Amino acid sequence: MKNFQVTELNISLVPVDWLFARYQKLKKSVKITAGGQKELMVIREYLEKTGRTSVSSCDEEVEQTEMDIPVAIRQQYVSIVEYRLKQYYQANKRKQWLHAELQTVRPKEPKVTAGMELTGVSGRSGIPHSSTEQAVMSMFDKAERLQDEIWEVEDQLYPMEKALRCLDPDQLKLVEAKYFCREEELDEYLMNSFNWYRAKYYQVKKTALILLAQSLRII
Repeated sequence: MKNFQVTELNISLVPVDWLFARYQKLKKSVKITAGGQKELMVIREYLEKTGRTSVSSCDEEVEQTEMDIPVAIRQQYVSIVEYRLKQYYQANKRKQWLHAELQTVRPKEPKVTAGMELTGVSGRSGIPHSSTEQAVMSMFDKAERLQDEIWEVEDQLYPMEKALRCLDPDQLKLVEAKYFCREEELDEYLMNSFNWYRAKYYQVKKTALILLAQSLRII
């Protein structure tokens, strides 16, 4: 696209992805010529007219991609955020399993010792020997351990849950579809599934990862 220039004559033949990329490149130019200004105007008017995207969304993407992020960190934050998202998914699955397990072991009747007879107690230690008593107490112990682990997992989940609340509906939709599953979905598959053109998909994805990285204090 180095020598490519959009004009009123060829714009209808140019893929929307290319128009979006060209618009961004022109907007980010330090020195823009009169020809470049005219090209920007042609692209803006065409995108507005066809309803493919809005000028504000183009401008917003340019601003977002130019956030003040050091280059070294910018090259690392994506893999870190993606790893944290996968950790969050696994921890959430663990929490669901713990809740289900807790429901199966939690005793329904809290009072279980009222009917225990004296003959069921050792004269030396005073420890109940009733098999029913021991079984129920074991269930209480297991339920307590499960609840403690649930609270521990919830503490681990909180930072990401807080970060996810910063995303808009499209960003959250993409993150959930791509990262909250057993096997990560391909970008091309999700583009078709959402019926998004390529530029919009990568705009939403990049912005979502930046916002998560900022909320998690990775950048």
